[in-house]
Amino acid sequence: MRAFLLMGLFFILTACSTTEGSTDETTEDTNQTEETEATNDNESEDTNESTDESSTEEDSDSESDSSESEDNTDENSASSEAAEEEDIEISLDSVLEEEEGTMVDASREELEDELTTFIEDNDGDVTDEMVYEKLIEMLGGHPDMQEGIEYFQDFSAELVDLTDQPGELKVEDGELSMRNNVYILMDNSGSMADEIDGTTKMDAAKESVNQFVEGMPNGTQVSLINYGFSEEGSEEDNSCSAVEETFPIGEYNEAEFNDALGQYGSEGFTPLALAIEEVGKVIEDSEATGSHTIYVVSDGQETCNGDPVAAVQDLPEDENIETVLNIIGFDIQDDEVQSLVDITEANGGEYLSATNPDELSRVLKQEKLNLFIKYRDWSNENLKNITQASNDKMLDKTQVYNDATTSNREVSNSINGVLNDVSQSSSQEYRYPEAREMADERYLLVRDFLSEAYDESSEDVEAEKEKLQETVNQEFEEIESEYKEDAEE
Repeated sequence: MRAFLLMGLFFILTACSTTEGSTDETTEDTNQTEETEATNDNESEDTNESTDESSTEEDSDSESDSSESEDNTDENSASSEAAEEEDIEISLDSVLEEEEGTMVDASREELEDELTTFIEDNDGDVTDEMVYEKLIEMLGGHPDMQEGIEYFQDFSAELVDLTDQPGELKVEDGELSMRNNVYILMDNSGSMADEIDGTTKMDAAKESVNQFVEGMPNGTQVSLINYGFSEEGSEEDNSCSAVEETFPIGEYNEAEFNDALGQYGSEGFTPLALAIEEVGKVIEDSEATGSHTIYVVSDGQETCNGDPVAAVQDLPEDENIETVLNIIGFDIQDDEVQSLVDITEANGGEYLSATNPDELSRVLKQEKLNLFIKYRDWSNENLKNITQASNDKMLDKTQVYNDATTSNREVSNSINGVLNDVSQSSSQEYRYPEAREMADERYLLVRDFLSEAYDESSEDVEAEKEKLQETVNQEFEEIESEYKEDAEE
């Protein structure tokens, strides 16, 4: 029995021991679970903290990237704006606007030092445009080159104005216009009715004058003024006031001129001074420029108390008008010759004497020949002047061209040389290829302009020379054909 009690107690004790152990294990398990949960919570917190930190770092990086992006955008924008500001246009106008270089006479070494210093002062942070502008500041604006450009831009191929003699020939609108004005003052006094060799002096004078006038070159303006005539039914004394332009100044017309010659007879006095005054009025009223040559055909001196010397001194004459009065004395008395000579000397003209109709005709023909000789001399003189002016123009423009092209080439060589020196001395750190391209563009622009302008100006000068020569030769050939018969005689 006792044994059973002991065994029962043993089982009870064993059961209690098992329960405690289980409780301890449960407690331990519970503790382990709590530790695990705590660990998990800690890991979760660590994870959350890590995630938060990561998120913060990402936000920070994102903000940093955004800031850098904005900075880069700003830098690119600034760089773009700078590029736009530094964009350089190279043209003839820009070359002409250049100021004369500050170191045009400097050596290569001095130029290299100046450019290197400029680059280093900017810590090497210079663009090709900045380098080009610095080079132009040093070497640009050469006077010879700028003068050459302006010379050919304003070039004129005009050579020379044709001289105004004889007959005051002028070029108007590119055409030669002859202004040779001839005035015949015909003495209609009573003494002109006297006969010589069976012909009245008046008839001989009319025939000789008509032959003289009809052979004048085309373009010659002719006038006939009769003086000293006595109109039908009037008193002879009225002839002292009788002066009339019977053939108004204009192109010669044979029929009309002959009618004018025969309009009055020979029966009056000799108002020579009044006739000279009248021709002066005709010249002024005509407003014709050029040479005005007056021929007085008379057989005597002034007989109406006028002053022919004063009258001839008052004839119009200025830079546009040349007036010369000649007297052809037909059968003049010896004691009257000097008074007529005095009249011509007061004006720089000539006194020519004829004692018979043949001499009168010969004198007038000689006057035509003298005029032809003057035209020939005029032609030779102008052809010489044209050739000389053409040669001078070519020499002048060639000198300007050579000076301009030489200076352009020297500046280009200096710029390229300095760029080479700077790049070599700095281990090719500073090359600036675009600056070199801009310098080459500038050189070629000026070179091509000067070359083309020189060729075009040469053609213009030659064309102007040929035009003037043709004008002179053509006019002389026409005059020569008019005078050829008289010249051969």
